[in-house]
This record gives sequence, C-alpha cells and structure tokens, in this order.
Amino acid sequence: MSETINIGVSACTLGEKVRCNGTHSLDTYLTETLAKYVKFTPACPEVACGMNIPRERLRQVDCADDVRLITAQSAEDWTDRMHASNDVLLDSLGEEKLDGFILKREATSCALSQGKIHSTKGKAPRLGPGFFTQRLMQRFPLLPLEANQRLQNPIIRENFIRRIFVYKRWCELLEKGMQIGQLVDFHTRHKMLIRAHDLNGYRQLGKLLGESSIFNNEEIFDTYGEMLFKSLLLTSTPRKNSDVLMHAMGYFKDELSSDDKSELSTMINTYKSGKTPLLVPVTMINHHARKYEKTYLQLQFFLNPNPAELKMLYHV
Repeated sequence: MSETINIGVSACTLGEKVRCNGTHSLDTYLTETLAKYVKFTPACPEVACGMNIPRERLRQVDCADDVRLITAQSAEDWTDRMHASNDVLLDSLGEEKLDGFILKREATSCALSQGKIHSTKGKAPRLGPGFFTQRLMQRFPLLPLEANQRLQNPIIRENFIRRIFVYKRWCELLEKGMQIGQLVDFHTRHKMLIRAHDLNGYRQLGKLLGESSIFNNEEIFDTYGEMLFKSLLLTSTPRKNSDVLMHAMGYFKDELSSDDKSELSTMINTYKSGKTPLLVPVTMINHHARKYEKTYLQLQFFLNPNPAELKMLYHV
C-alpha cells in the first residue's frame, strides 16, 4: 500500500480566504495536527465556478423538488454554471485518487448533511448535503466523507481514519482486477474490523461471498463494496470493539492459563470503561497471537493496521 494518504478538503478550513465575505474558516486541528500525516487537496467549488471574492451569499432553494443554487439578495441562479463547474472539479479530484474528503460543516456548497435547503412555500429550511457535496457523493459513492467539526470527537475521528484506509485498500484491490479469490482474502483480513462496526453487515457480507458463484464478478464486487462501506458508516464504539476483542480472546481458550485469561479480560473491560486506550488490549492480543501462532489474528487489520494507519489512529 502507498504510504501517502490524500484527503480532499474544503479550502476555507485550511485558512484560504475563499468564503463569500472574503474570510476563511481555519481549522487548526486540520492544519496543525492532521496535516502532519496526510496530503491535503483543497477545493472551493464556488471559486472554481468563477465567483468573486467577496461575493453575494448563495442559498440552496427547493423549487418543486429541484434544488437550485440562487444568490440571497439578487436571486441570480447559478445552478447550471455550478453543475458544469463541479463536473470539471470532480474530474480533477478523480485524477488525484483521493482517499477521503473533509467538508466544511453547514456550508452551502460543502455541507455534509447540515446544509440549509430553503423552501419557496414559506416552510422552515430542511437540512441536507451541500450543492457540491451532493455531486461528490454521486461521483464517488464509496468515498469516506466527514465534516471538519465532527473530527473533534475521538470516536468519529477513529471511524473516519479506519474508513479512509479501508477505502484505499479497496481501490488498490480493484486496480488488480476483479478476482473472487482476492476479494475473499480482502474480506478475511477485514472481518474483525467490519464486525466492530456492524455485526449484521458482517454476517451479510459473509453470506454474499458464500453465494458468489451465482453472481458475475463485477456484480459481486459492486454489491460487496456498497454493503461494506454502508456497514463502516456505523460507528465503532468501545462496546463494539470490546466485543470483538473478547471474540479474539476465544482463539486462545486452549492455550491461556486462567491467570492470563483474567488479565486479558480485565484489560478489555478497562478499555471498555474508558480508562485505557484500545492499543493496550490490542497489544496483549497481538502478543498471544504471535506466541501461539494464530495466523488469522495476525492478518487482521483491526489488530494490525499498517504503520501509517497505526500512527494516525493513536497519534492524531
């Protein structure tokens, strides 16, 4: 796997003065912490469309179920120009081979889910994705997305980091060609990670692979990818992670002494209660996996992320 992680990002959050009033929305977590571990590819859909800085504020307006992009004061309609510009911008971003995208919360163009969509019938605005975000999701439906402010939450941040690395491995798998054997190997190495997010989705993916002979390769890859990233959208929590760790502990039921079992169980419960980081019980399980040659556990990305992922999970 390439060590470079390429993340698209709303340009204003990196300090670029591209907002409608000529200011920025600098996010110091992105610029001072995350930037040490990833390459950022900034984008501002409004500037890319040719809008001035400063400029009149835009609003998304629901016109008979057709969301239009209209200026707040002069009511100038930018919809068609923005669609054409977004297509060019998304082509450019596609060439960058992004591993994820961090969006400006509540922005008209870049909101993840908190963008206001105004009504022409006097109703209160509803919330939804920004105008650019909607096209981004259509063009790259599996690409991990997150709002910048939500990354302050450590559980959400860990979830996003996990997803961008799974997505990177998924794209590298597709580049090798759609071979069922390689998909089975991919699934096997991600089993515990998927289980930590969505136990039901984990079971459904296993069933899908078990029935793979009735699908053509392209169909099963498409279905698997859609189901996988839908499962990963469910947040992995300390409780879910602890359940997976206890499952891993079961692989040593015939080798560990009662004292060792008690020690590991205590470590897992201490993590579950928030008193120690996940790395503590994971390190102990990895120790036993090496000692007792549990190959399946040693292959799990949940327990053994690659170095770049490990660094981001425990240092970002």
